Amino acid sequence: MKNIYITEGDPTGISYEIFDSAFPVIKKKSNKYNFIFVSSQNQINPKYSKNFEIIENISDFKNAFTKKSNLYHFKTNILTKTEEKKIILGTPSIYSGKCAFNSLLSAINLQKEFGGDIITLPLSKEWVIASGIKNFKGHTEVFAEKYNSKTFMLMYGKKLRVIPLTTHIPLKSVNSALAKIRISPLVKAIQKSHLLKSPRIGFCGLNPHAGENGKIGTEEKTIILPFIQEMKEQGLNVEGPISADSLFIPEISKNYDLIFACYHDQGLIPFKSLEGKNGINVTLGLNFLRVSPDHGTAFDIAGKNIADPESFIQCIKVLTK
Repeated sequence: MKNIYITEGDPTGISYEIFDSAFPVIKKKSNKYNFIFVSSQNQINPKYSKNFEIIENISDFKNAFTKKSNLYHFKTNILTKTEEKKIILGTPSIYSGKCAFNSLLSAINLQKEFGGDIITLPLSKEWVIASGIKNFKGHTEVFAEKYNSKTFMLMYGKKLRVIPLTTHIPLKSVNSALAKIRISPLVKAIQKSHLLKSPRIGFCGLNPHAGENGKIGTEEKTIILPFIQEMKEQGLNVEGPISADSLFIPEISKNYDLIFACYHDQGLIPFKSLEGKNGINVTLGLNFLRVSPDHGTAFDIAGKNIADPESFIQCIKVLTK
């Protein structure tokens, strides 16, 4: 039976709220999958927490998996009792950042030991950094480091699939970052993903109107066209560069199974606008699936019982279909 680990994200955000809302789906799916919620403390709604077997160290997992329950709560116990009292909904802190990062590391350790896939709930980069993880850039980068793999962010929706070729970097650094991309790992990551089967790919131009044949920048000629040619030689079906303001129009995007965006916002703004609650984030390049909801911590609405769990539910469905 496959394991699915769920990190708590930032416990002062909406993670527990969407987890509770999605619990009926988790419960239904647990007849075929082991679900392991990895968190610092027991904040699961008492109505549902009674369904989970609590485990507090990795060595206990082998025995736990022989029991009838397929729902587990792995407690990291990273905070002291005094620190736990400082976890307040809507008020992020160094303690919530500490919880979020430790939950992620614990899920990775469990995955390495017992296999399975991972769902990461939203965290705050700001508060993870404030907690002492100075070089933290994001989930995707941590997975790349811990698994020694070249990873790529895939935004996965019902109609759109988008890979931003550069992610969490300043806009002024995009040109040089694009030029340094290693094509072979990207091609291999796409080809081995069961979510992308021989995709038809549209490649966004970097500049307005895809550079207008050099009139508005030369990156399309010097970087993107050689990029496309090499990908074709390695077996991908790629077209472009195509003006980004046209490529995401539904009548055009429907002709492609996957779109390459040159930078984060070029791909994620139209993706989030068009997919809304159906979108999820997938990490390509790993030997398992890591997915996450396509939204943030939403500290401003935490505890108000209005958070929508749909993106989290889509994560569950992708891993269990």
